[in-house]
Amino acid sequence: MGERSGSPAPAFLPDNEDILLEILLRLPPLPSSLPRASLVCKRWRRLLSGPHFLRRFRAHHRKPPMLGFFFVDFDNDNGPIPVFTPTLTTPDRIPPARFSFPHQPDECLLFLGCRHGLALLFNRSKLEAVVWDPITGLRLSTALPPEMKRNDRHRHLKFDMYNGAVMGNCCSGAFKVVMVFTNALYGLAWVCLYDSESGKWGNIISTVVPSSTSLAQPSILVGNAVCWLLHIEGGGVLRFDTDKQSLDVVKIPEDIHVTNDSRVDLLRTVDGGLGIAILSKQIIQLWGQTAVSDHVVTWVLQKTIELDKFISLSPSVETQLTTIVGFDEDNNVIFLWTTIGVFMIQLESMKFTALSKDNCIQIFYPYTSVYSAGLGIDGGDDSFEML
Repeated sequence: MGERSGSPAPAFLPDNEDILLEILLRLPPLPSSLPRASLVCKRWRRLLSGPHFLRRFRAHHRKPPMLGFFFVDFDNDNGPIPVFTPTLTTPDRIPPARFSFPHQPDECLLFLGCRHGLALLFNRSKLEAVVWDPITGLRLSTALPPEMKRNDRHRHLKFDMYNGAVMGNCCSGAFKVVMVFTNALYGLAWVCLYDSESGKWGNIISTVVPSSTSLAQPSILVGNAVCWLLHIEGGGVLRFDTDKQSLDVVKIPEDIHVTNDSRVDLLRTVDGGLGIAILSKQIIQLWGQTAVSDHVVTWVLQKTIELDKFISLSPSVETQLTTIVGFDEDNNVIFLWTTIGVFMIQLESMKFTALSKDNCIQIFYPYTSVYSAGLGIDGGDDSFEML
């Protein structure tokens, strides 16, 4: 049958680059999305390769995908260095060699964590904070302020624990670094903030912390506050508000039952608040802070996870070593080490994914970012595995 005369003509999108850019902005933020779209035509490749578009693309996708995780390899000739392990599947799987750390001779580095597409390390031999962009391969070192190398008020004190956090701005490319130092014997903590836009460190702020403090775990960013667990038994949370420039300790209430066999980890709740995970006897309890009024905050049990319903652990296996070894605050994912392997758990969907069968317990540092390999931007010129 012929087309009826009353049928409307097919609609076409106007030849408008602004509209086209708005459509391209809504592509999934996976590594293969932009390279595939750039193959459509020269015009699309030109639009996608523009640095302004990439900044908008990153800003539009507020939750970047987790590309994989880093762990520290101690068994190599160059000393402990971060090694990348991809978690995405083809065609989004990134070769580990693409994110190899530009190590320099005679460096003594401590890996502190990842956030906003950047990684932070601490050079203990030179007392420098090292910010590294795995995508571009660029790294920037900045020396600590002299006061942080030897505290003026307590010249006899030595820092016995170092930690820190990095926060990036996907639109401007600027970043901030927070370094925290503690002396467990005297129960003191110091913190200082570096701003890349000014190129300067801010004021040094100190507070009293419980004795026997440990800052071994990576930080959690809650709003504008960077938080660290003070020690593994749940002695409290060290919180630094980057806007108010205040440092304090958040106590964990006594009614949250923590025993000597429990393991406590910080996390960010689904609504973006401060949370803790308590692992004991194959049960994980997820607690979060809830505001009762303007000045009153309480802790509420939000979820209980019975691991034996998801993971088959033989009774003959020593299961008390089960440990949370990492947390992706952007995607609400925890990494769990067990005697039968490492699992990745998405806390909202409760999807369990087996990753490896590592015999060694080590911290996993999830790495999230929008990655645009193959476009000739951001330093990426990979031969990407495309379908």
